[in-house]
Order: sequence, then structure tokens, then C-alpha cells
Amino acid sequence: MKKYYLLVLIVLSVGKLWANHAIPDTIALGNVRVAIHPSAKPIFEKEFAMLGANKKYVESLVEKMRLYFPAIEPILAKGNIPPEFKFLCVQESALNANAISTSNAVGYWQFKLETAKDVGLQVDQDIDERRHIIESTKGAVNYFTRNNAVLNNWVGTLLSYRVGLGTVKKLPYATNWIGKTEIEVDSSTDWYVIRFLAYKEFWAEQMTNLPVQKDSPNLVTHINTQGKNLYDLSDELRLSYDDIKRYNAWILKDWIPADKHYTIYHPSNLKVFNPEELKQEEPILTASVDSTKLYAAPKSVKTKNKQILSDKFEIGSHTVVSGDNLSNIAAQYEMKLADLLRLNDLSITSVIAIGQKIKVNRRIPMLEIMAQKLEEKSAKTETKKPTTTPKEQDVKVEVEEVRKISSVEADKSFYIAPAESREIIIKSDSKEEKIIEQTQVNTPKETTPEVTPTPKPTGPVYYEHEVEAGETLFKIAKVYQVSVDDLIRWNNLGKSPKIRVGQKIKLKP
Repeated sequence: MKKYYLLVLIVLSVGKLWANHAIPDTIALGNVRVAIHPSAKPIFEKEFAMLGANKKYVESLVEKMRLYFPAIEPILAKGNIPPEFKFLCVQESALNANAISTSNAVGYWQFKLETAKDVGLQVDQDIDERRHIIESTKGAVNYFTRNNAVLNNWVGTLLSYRVGLGTVKKLPYATNWIGKTEIEVDSSTDWYVIRFLAYKEFWAEQMTNLPVQKDSPNLVTHINTQGKNLYDLSDELRLSYDDIKRYNAWILKDWIPADKHYTIYHPSNLKVFNPEELKQEEPILTASVDSTKLYAAPKSVKTKNKQILSDKFEIGSHTVVSGDNLSNIAAQYEMKLADLLRLNDLSITSVIAIGQKIKVNRRIPMLEIMAQKLEEKSAKTETKKPTTTPKEQDVKVEVEEVRKISSVEADKSFYIAPAESREIIIKSDSKEEKIIEQTQVNTPKETTPEVTPTPKPTGPVYYEHEVEAGETLFKIAKVYQVSVDDLIRWNNLGKSPKIRVGQKIKLKP
């Protein structure tokens, strides 16, 4: 009985927590605007509330989305699939490669064996591409593209993902959606559609509002794997065998087939297999989230003083490069994703293009403000007028006519030594001053050869920075107070800049 009351209390608490959330009247899915009928709102509200019941689960799943969405989004965009469909992958498997449903649907997008093969995925005794985030997403794009060509409506295509194309064509309300860009869902609509709309709204809101962790891992990929076994790859990439298996569940045995190139991947904050060996030779990896960020162990641990930031901001711009997304741009500039979206008038589902300029808020370091104030103070001092002195005609200088001279005798030689001092009297209208002027005795000095200054080089002087593990072009630019675009231009890094550990980066032209 106590357990029953406790369960009721939890449900009521969750309901109260999300009771104030305003359910939207319409939600966009691609080019389709979906109106939510009042009869469907209780279902939507229940799904929404259940998602927010566990705060730790929400935070951990948002981190997984930030890890895997940069791999999913470009594939959906290339296939002209609405970006909102990435939340369907969350709904299907919670981004778990090993998820298996009661109907034996497997992997990130929950494909059954027959459907997986139908959309071009390879499933055999060696590999299962349903568990590969990139390959399975390509299969999902094939499925969506084929069904939407028939239904011409993204909501109908969404429903076909659960019940199949044949069943959707038999549903009266679904056939009524064909070719329309404005539809309505109510309590009679399949629960799968309403759940997806709740998932899309909830997770988009969480990704916007939850802060981006500074140590969030990035997805690092390696494509030179054709025909290799995992033990060789473990040595080559300096990763443990267990880590390769854990993050690449699609590899069913201990080798990768040689029939085509397969991409293996892992988060970039894994521990290396052999740190000592890494000091001699660095692995060549490509980051699919940040193309300038390589995964490798640091050659030496160096402590850096953290910059003290002021409370002043300035608006700058970030040029989108390959692998960028709104989340990691916000993280680079220590901004909240919501603030970045608001500044650029974007939404969480907005697609950004390579070369696009994104406005960013940058907190100005205290050192910059102090340096600016010192420069202003120095400029004021230089322009200040000198203090007034007595006029030249009011000052009279009198030098005594008689000097005391002493003589010295040594070795039968007689010479006159100069006086040690003399008095100079300066008279003015206000006062009379007496100054004792010291006279130095000329004594022989050792001659020293004249030093010829070393001529300065006539060519340009380069200042260089050696890239360390975990550094990006943005971080280097931030430390040396230069722009990323300048670093790319000075070092001829091209349109898709990549840097490696140990590389010398020029800091000035």
C-alpha cells in the first residue's frame, strides 16, 4: 500500500513540475505545419512530463546528442531530410548502439533484419551496420526518401517508419495528409506521431537551455581501417582494444572486412593505450566534430594560468568550418546555446553552412582592459605641458674668478693637480643658490674595442607556436589575441584547416 501511494506521489510531482509548460498550438516538421488539436494535448503533455522525470537521465542523454548529432546532421542534410528527424533516433534507441526491441529491431535507428538489408545496410556474421551511427543513418535516409516520394508528407513518412508504407496508405487521416503542408493531429492520431512531436519539443528545449560542459567529448573518427584486425588498430591508434570494441559495437569479430572502407569512432577523451609510445609517434586521426582538434596524449603536462575575464563583452564573428555545429561553437566561446541562437536569430534546428559568419559574444580579458587603460594614461602624460621655470633673463650666473690649485710632487716631477671643486653662485629675484661643482681628475683609462651592433635581419621575422594535444586554432588564436582567419592565412591551411600535434604555427605574417 505504501509503495502505491509513493508511486502516486511521484506521478503527481512530475505532473506538477511540467504543468506550467505551455503546449504549442502548432509544430513544424520540415515544410509541414502540424496543428495540435485540444484532444491531443493531454497525450502530448503526458509524454513531455515523462521525459523530464529524471534530471540525470536528461543531462546524460543531452551529452550523447551533442556527441552524435554532428555525425547525424550532415547525412540528413545531404539527403534533404528535415533536421528534426534526428530526434527520431533518440526516440527509437536513446542513441544506444546495442538497443534491441521486442520485435528484434536493432541499433541506433531500430532496423529489423529484412528492412536493414532493404535500405542497403550490411548485416552478417562479421559486422552489423545497424549499430554503426553513420551507416545506419544513411540507411534511415534511404527509407525516409523512398517513402516520402510516395506520401509527399513528412508526418506521413514519420508514421510509416513505425507501421510501414502499406499500412499508412490504408489509414484515412494519413492518406488525407498526402501532399499537404498544413495538417492537424488529434487523439485518434497514432501515438507514435504525438510522441515524436513531444520528443522534438522537449529535447530541443533541453539542448538549448542546458549549459555545454567544457570537457564534453568530441566524436573522433578514423577511416584507414580496411582489412585490419582490432589488435593492430589498437597499437596503431594507441587505444585499448576494449575501448575500440565498446564504441564500435558494429564490429562483431576482431577484424574489419576488406570489401570497403569503414569508419571507426570514439569520444576524444578516452585514455590512450600506451602514453610513452605516443611521445615518439603521433596517430593520425580526423575529428568529425572539430576538424582542427586531434586526439592524442599530451607530450608533457604544462599548467597554464587561466585568464581572468571581465564583465564586459564584445560582439565578434566565427566563420563556420567543416564539422562545426551550433553547440560546439557556443562551447568554444563559453556561451549558452540559447544566447548564441538569440544573437543570430536562429533556432535549434537551423542548419549552418561552411563559411557562414556566426555572431558570438566574447568576454574581454582583464589584461586587455588594463593594457588599454595604461595606453590611455601614457598618451595623456605625453600631451601634458611641462612645468614653468624661471625666465632666462631673471637668472644670473656668477663664476668665481679665482680657483684654488694644489701641487703634487712625485719622483722629482712637479705637476699641478686640478681643483677638486669650485663654487657657482646662481642669483634670481626670489633666492640665491650656491652649487658645488665637482671636477673629475683625468686619469688614464683602458681602451676598449668599439662594439659594432649586429645588423637586424632584413626579411620578415616569424613568431611560432608548437601545437600541443587538445589545442585548436581557436584556442591558439585566443591565447595570442589574433583571429582564426589570420592564422589560416598566415599558415596556408586552406578552406578545411587541420592542425596536428607538434606542428609549428606562425603567429605573425
